[in-house]
Amino acid sequence: MSRFIVALAMLILGVVAGPLLCMEQLVLSSPSYRPRDCTVILPTVDPKNPDFVECIMSCLVNKPGEIIIVTVGEALTSLTRQIVAPFMERFPSTVITVTATNVANKRVQVAHGLPLVRTPITVLLDDHVFWPSARFLPTVLAPFENPGVGVVGTNKRVRRTDRGVNMRSFWNMIGALYLERHNFEIRATNAIDGGVFVVSGRTSVLRTVILQDPDFIAGFTNERFFFGLFGPLNADDDNFITRWMVRHGWEVKIQYCKDALIETTLGTYPKFLSQCLRWVRTTWRSNSASLFTDGTVWTRQPWCVYAVYLTSFVNFALFYDGALVYTLATSRLASIKTVAGLVLWIFSSKMVKLTPYFLREPQDLVMLPGYFVFAYFHSLVKLYAGLTFWVTTWGGRNLAAINK
Repeated sequence: MSRFIVALAMLILGVVAGPLLCMEQLVLSSPSYRPRDCTVILPTVDPKNPDFVECIMSCLVNKPGEIIIVTVGEALTSLTRQIVAPFMERFPSTVITVTATNVANKRVQVAHGLPLVRTPITVLLDDHVFWPSARFLPTVLAPFENPGVGVVGTNKRVRRTDRGVNMRSFWNMIGALYLERHNFEIRATNAIDGGVFVVSGRTSVLRTVILQDPDFIAGFTNERFFFGLFGPLNADDDNFITRWMVRHGWEVKIQYCKDALIETTLGTYPKFLSQCLRWVRTTWRSNSASLFTDGTVWTRQPWCVYAVYLTSFVNFALFYDGALVYTLATSRLASIKTVAGLVLWIFSSKMVKLTPYFLREPQDLVMLPGYFVFAYFHSLVKLYAGLTFWVTTWGGRNLAAINK
């Protein structure tokens, strides 16, 4: 029991000291890049969504040099121009350009906007993401003082849109905890060996010269997988970009602080389950590509390989935790005390990544048992996703209907 107490203390210390391991890059008084040196590419297929308007507003407050909105078809182009017209007058220092493709495909839309970029830094932004701080751009530009940095990721948080103890609030919390775990993982691995399994496409900041490389654009818009039998991919765009950076020797930096925070809407049922399925299929495809097709991560990010890439193939909590408890319960060491200690250890280890969230939202602790039920159910989702990895439907939006 004394060993358990020591181990538990180390876990708690990790929660407290963990943020100190990954210090953010400080903003210089005379930086090499300023907000006017940024162009934001914003693909959208739903400009009528209130999130889109708030997204544009939070972006304009940061005063980028230009925003390129890429939508689909003539009708959405006309509608988008009507929606952003008032912002053009209100924020004259930022050029707002609206253009369109003929197909609803995020990769195609981003690639369509890339040749229009005339600034050294490009920001890829999803249309349901918000930047709460007016100092967001200066903060995420700071790591580019290092000429080896090619892409910068951010601190992500799900907006709690529902409160109380009900199904809508529960799924909103599950979405928030998903990003909380993601934050923990990318901060830890980036601090240890510079590795990140993916820089989220919700908001990523990149050097334009990388994105405008013809080889990058060709690969980005024509990525295939499983020996070229499936594709080209629409989903997994951020995974492709992350792998490209690693393969071509660029450093990845996670800028994790208050001013680098982004907020997003996430966690609505049943849409969230389809999103989970898409994300897990992406993990199967992308991690396999990183380890076996590309292979660069083995030498550049050895800790990330061990802690994230390899673990993703075997970490099925429902089966793994069950096997641990069963093995102990049927051994000669079995007793109520030892089994209870193991269960408490499993519970404590899972709480490490969740603790920052519940420190901010203590009222949600009442729904914690439901989270663990979902976490174990997610093992079945992960197994099903692995058996259907070739399915690449977006899940969150009906792009086929938009294309029609």
